[in-house]
Amino acid sequence: MRMYAPEVGGDVILACFDQGHRIALIRPEPPAAGHPLRLPTVQRRGAESYGRAARRLARELAPTGAVRMAKVTGLIRAAGPGCASRRPVERRLFTAHATFAGGVCAAGELLAWVPYAQVVGRTAGMAIAELGLFLEGYVGGWIPDGWISLE
Repeated sequence: MRMYAPEVGGDVILACFDQGHRIALIRPEPPAAGHPLRLPTVQRRGAESYGRAARRLARELAPTGAVRMAKVTGLIRAAGPGCASRRPVERRLFTAHATFAGGVCAAGELLAWVPYAQVVGRTAGMAIAELGLFLEGYVGGWIPDGWISLE
């Protein structure tokens, strides 16, 4: 399974933090111009729940179980600007914490660990308008556990 996808990607997105508040981003291999870094994404399978798909995605990042799912989830109700030709798709942004420092995930893509404050500038095309605020609030601890709506 390839986690990197063009444009918006799958309907499940993972913000996986390390101990230094850096986030794992996927870098296509080989690196190609016009293909920016991405948060890991995956498409749900059939009747698979969002949560189950998120756990599957976490296993793709670290098959040894070195990723712990967190309790904050962002609900992204529709595709963002620039995706008007696409049918609006509900997506969910899950949070997790990694206890590994590896550079290659199970699916073979390269991981780039980026400080959370730089993620928005490095992930053009993710179509999550409030991503920066979400990440800042999560790291700052002022977003409570549970669901938060991202428009």
